[in-house]
Amino acid sequence: MENKKDENFESRKDKKEKMVSYLEKIAQDKKKPVAKDLVKLKHVEVKKQEVSKKTVELSKILKIQLLEHDQFENLSNDEITILESFMGKRVIFPQIALIMNQSRIPLGIEPLKKDDIKGILDKLISKGYVKLEVVQGQNIYFLSERGKYRVQ
Repeated sequence: MENKKDENFESRKDKKEKMVSYLEKIAQDKKKPVAKDLVKLKHVEVKKQEVSKKTVELSKILKIQLLEHDQFENLSNDEITILESFMGKRVIFPQIALIMNQSRIPLGIEPLKKDDIKGILDKLISKGYVKLEVVQGQNIYFLSERGKYRVQ
């Protein structure tokens, strides 16, 4: 019986020693320095870069060209509808108004008045998409090259 007690005592003693060594190992791992403690940061002076005159001039030219090209993209749905109503031919105002309002009514959108449509057409003329001719007292609208390109 004493043998058993001695074995139990020894096995408990071994388990305690293993546990103590395991806990010591964990404690050592926690004491290791962290990366932020190992790194030393230095202050670096940053100077602003000077922009050359050539670059400034080039950016101005590109900005002007981009603004002209950007107008190509900034069209409202109504303006696009009017452009698509031409279908590569000359159109009189009443036809444009009819096509414009036919596309709005099925969607439940209130039809535009003639003055509103004329305002949209004036914007398209100023942006260079549409041209206007007066033939026998009637306004005839047709697509410019830019308008044809936009519709395609």
